[in-house]
Amino acid sequence: MRADRVLRLALFSAGVALLASALHARTPALLPIVRVGPNAHISAAKPSTMHGEGAIAADPTDARRLLVCSMFFDETIDQGIVVYASHDAGAHWDRTFETPADHESGDPACAFGSDGVAYLTMIPNGMPPAQIRMTMWRSKDGGQTWNAAGMFGFLDRESIVVDGTGGRFHNRVYVHGAVFPGVTDGPSVSAVRLYASADGGRTFGPPVERVSPHPQYIFPMGNSAILSDGRWVAVFGEFKELGDSADRRRTVAPFSPPPEPEGAWIRVIASDDGGDSLNSPVTVSGWHVPNHPIRQSSEVATIAADGTKGPFGDRLYVVWPDSRFGGTDVLFSYSADRGQTWAPPIVVNDDRAPAAPAAAPNHLLPAVAVNAAGIVAVSWLDRRDAPDNLGWRERVRVSLDGGETFLASSVVGEAPARFDGDERWPSFAYTGGGGSRIGGGGLLRVNILAPHHLYFPGDYAWITAGADGVFHPYWIDNRTGWPQVWTAPVQVAASAIRNGSAELADLEDLTSLTELKWLSSNYDRDAHTASVTVRLDNTSRRTLLGPFKIRLIRSDSDLAAVEVIGASNGLTGPGAVWDVTTFIDGSTLEPDSSSRAFTLTFKLNDLRPLLEHHGQNGFRLVASLSRVLGRIAK
Repeated sequence: MRADRVLRLALFSAGVALLASALHARTPALLPIVRVGPNAHISAAKPSTMHGEGAIAADPTDARRLLVCSMFFDETIDQGIVVYASHDAGAHWDRTFETPADHESGDPACAFGSDGVAYLTMIPNGMPPAQIRMTMWRSKDGGQTWNAAGMFGFLDRESIVVDGTGGRFHNRVYVHGAVFPGVTDGPSVSAVRLYASADGGRTFGPPVERVSPHPQYIFPMGNSAILSDGRWVAVFGEFKELGDSADRRRTVAPFSPPPEPEGAWIRVIASDDGGDSLNSPVTVSGWHVPNHPIRQSSEVATIAADGTKGPFGDRLYVVWPDSRFGGTDVLFSYSADRGQTWAPPIVVNDDRAPAAPAAAPNHLLPAVAVNAAGIVAVSWLDRRDAPDNLGWRERVRVSLDGGETFLASSVVGEAPARFDGDERWPSFAYTGGGGSRIGGGGLLRVNILAPHHLYFPGDYAWITAGADGVFHPYWIDNRTGWPQVWTAPVQVAASAIRNGSAELADLEDLTSLTELKWLSSNYDRDAHTASVTVRLDNTSRRTLLGPFKIRLIRSDSDLAAVEVIGASNGLTGPGAVWDVTTFIDGSTLEPDSSSRAFTLTFKLNDLRPLLEHHGQNGFRLVASLSRVLGRIAK
């Protein structure tokens, strides 16, 4: 169902206007279906080593097999890569791979193929990017042992995905990332670069690229996903303008001080021919890029695809950090047409109302996955309970209806990351000056540093779903004093379902065929309730049949937390349903006919002073997005 068919309703004190900008979601009533298991200490084999960004992968052939690849920071080699494997669904973990002291490396990526083969790669540091050759490692035993396979050129923030569709590109291995000046031609040229392997990562063909025209600039790179017909789709960020440094040999990231403007786009790019070419990119949303040095937050988007044959098969989901509302929020959008168009973004973190923007926390490292039941899970490091806006705790929030509405978030981390003076600060150093081969000249220099990942654990994190449908998030916290890697099983006792419930699953979307016609509205200041009286008009040439249900998708207010009063299904937020069948004679709406008048009522909780958000139509008391559901006569 296309996003532009969503019915737009907005209630103001003077009347009703149609709006399409409702982005904050009030948490619906939580059904007891999300169960979080005990936290598992993945990196216990390296308990006194700082870990950072990484990924977690699940074997699609065996729910017991999981794989984690992570950066670590060592005081003798700076940074390296370590791999942990589990053969009991994440309860216990073994260290199975580690870069040696003379192989400083970063940006790990790992994945499973549909045949159970595991893949691993990383960036070798210490040389100019144009000279780097990256190795693809393979494991046939679930990540216990590893062998070097094919090689390919430099990629930054690289990721791996394997086609498991059974189609013409089945088992094709894709690895992609971004490339920058010094790798591409010109001082300000950046590109999305994709390598594909048709023999299980043993050899790779020449890369294909999409170059970002100056002054635009691709940064950062996200991951990729595969649709049922073999379409490869990747997500990335692209700055609208990126300046050159004084010597024009490098670029300067335009991280604006808060409040950050919409200085970039979130985009996706696809290949339909197995990686031989790239299609033109598609914009998901404008992007207010968080200033990560100030907010201690990241800038990487992630993507997932519904690989099931359920009601949302081939739907794509993207999450990213965004600062348009004052803090750093987790924004979410979906595409129901293979990435061609995208729904207006919503805020997934459920802590915004009624917090004032100045007090909004800076959440970080969102990730998204879809399980075998078609359920969408979004994970992130949440700072709502951190007074210093530095600590965090892992949370997960799930959607049962293809990303239209979400259940309340669940706390996953049993302990938070805290910065109260007891955390450990590993150090590393670099030298230069004098006759140094790199960075020579002037006096000899020695700088001792604490890793910049101390307050935000890398550029990306991950969540995956096992073959049994259990979600497994990857996160870092320092409950032991050292930043370590953790996971926990997250089970969702449900399946994805159209329109959010079995009662509504067989109904058709009538939104594009109907209109809610405003008749009157009222705001009771004493009771803090806002109501609108409307009628349902059939604006199409089709005959529409009952039952007729109006399902709330999102609601918002400039002044309060919004609660639905009198919904037929008892819900008070997104997912609330008004059954208006009794207001339609004979449960039939002929072309150009109307229902009798009915009233929708909202309660405004935690009312706060008027803010500076009003426009020509005044303050938004209530703004909502809804769908009209029913049947079309054949």
